[in-house]
Amino acid sequence: MRHRERPLLVSRAAACAWVCGALAAILAGCGDDGAPAADVPDVPDVEAAGEVPEVDAPGEAEADADAGVPAEAEADDAGGDAAEADVPPAEIAAALAAIPGMRVAEVESPEPGYRAFDLRFRQPVDHDDPSRGSFEQYLSLLHRSTDAPVVLVTEGYVNWEPFGVVELTAMLEANQIVVEHRYFGESRPVPTDWSRLTIRQAAADHHRVVEALSWIYGGAWISTGASKGGMTAVYHRRFHPADVDGTVPYVAPISFGAPDLRYIPFVAAGGDAACSARLHDLQREMLARRDPLLALLADYAAETGQTFVRMGGLEPTFEATVVELPFSFWQYHGLSECPAVPGTAASDEALFAYLDDVSGFFWSADWAIDIFEPYYYQAATQLGYPDVERDSLADLLRTDFTDLEAGILPAGVGPVTYDPAVMRDVADWVAGEGERLLFVYGEFDPWTAGAFELGGAVDSYLFVVPEGTHDANLAGLTAADRAAALDALRRWTGVTPHPPASWRPAGSLPKPALRKLRGRKSGS
Repeated sequence: MRHRERPLLVSRAAACAWVCGALAAILAGCGDDGAPAADVPDVPDVEAAGEVPEVDAPGEAEADADAGVPAEAEADDAGGDAAEADVPPAEIAAALAAIPGMRVAEVESPEPGYRAFDLRFRQPVDHDDPSRGSFEQYLSLLHRSTDAPVVLVTEGYVNWEPFGVVELTAMLEANQIVVEHRYFGESRPVPTDWSRLTIRQAAADHHRVVEALSWIYGGAWISTGASKGGMTAVYHRRFHPADVDGTVPYVAPISFGAPDLRYIPFVAAGGDAACSARLHDLQREMLARRDPLLALLADYAAETGQTFVRMGGLEPTFEATVVELPFSFWQYHGLSECPAVPGTAASDEALFAYLDDVSGFFWSADWAIDIFEPYYYQAATQLGYPDVERDSLADLLRTDFTDLEAGILPAGVGPVTYDPAVMRDVADWVAGEGERLLFVYGEFDPWTAGAFELGGAVDSYLFVVPEGTHDANLAGLTAADRAAALDALRRWTGVTPHPPASWRPAGSLPKPALRKLRGRKSGS
């Protein structure tokens, strides 16, 4: 299962994450009453957290740098002694424990040849004023060798799959560090000052992570992420361009408005005019059958235990999901699934099932909005979001989508103001000062309407997967583009990437046999 990245409907934000198997685990955790077990995990109390340790020079850490961290999770005495050394201990667990502010727990590794660690790294809520408190940021590490490259995965949301190997890690036989985004999941400060959820503060989080772990890992570093995770990787580079040797953002948009109107004509064009026309006819048919489909949604809510209070109830949820149908279809389904679009004569049950499959009612449920409300705040204040076409449906709509904002913003946050200068600054940096950037997009993915423009970026690339969706990756590129991408990675890292067998002609497999990719890109 994957999260359907969805546009904001004027004021409605919807998250864009790679959830995959994690969502199935959440839904499988529902109790007998069907209520989803998907509350945001508990987070540490910053009032008991102590000061944020400096990480620039592990050898200079004070003995009480981790004051306030629960005793049962602190590094042992050996780790504290190791922090006095100028070089990290040879044993990776001891080296990690020697980093001030780092809590370390080794877990069973799902990947042969790797050791796996859950890490909690103390970060300041405000990097400009550490006296404002701190929080623990959740990191996960797959350790291969201190000499191997490092792939830094900047999640845009929760660290859903902490030990899922991403495409670059497999090809480079690299170490992998996944960083949960501040204010998501376990990494939310308490109390929560939403004004400190900015792209610059998040970039400073990633900068401190690189500073801390580059003491151990001296090889090349490549940052990556998908969707909002890819956006996050670019933001990190904008503020700390020398932290890594290259960045590979997958399907990462940059929006210039709240909403951004560029997405409407892109989605309208779609991958096939006839397919887009069928989707539009289907939208109108669904809205015309409002009463029976709303009855099915009520049954769905009762059976699953899901509530839709924050969206304003069942009717706004239904209308928003219908309006998003074309965007959702081209995002994750695409040209190959056009023959499966139902006709307008399909039964109520068939229409409801199709709408739920493509757009997903559960993403409008209260539990989902609770999890992704940090994104809603970011989209409304700095990131922007796509507009979606409603004019052709206006005669059948009843919802004022501007009224949905109050329900999807965090509690206690009043009206917010979008700052258009933030994304313009990032775009200007990419085009004017960016270097060693490699963007990957899907041809028919609606988010490609917001693709970055390279401008004068040095040693940088933008590749498009033909007929690709929001699942686009290096494997889907043309042979020539794949070769160019691999050459860039080789130059940036000094390591020859090993592509999966599917990229090569029969009989040309290298020896020993390549490790099989798990079919997933970087996370967000």
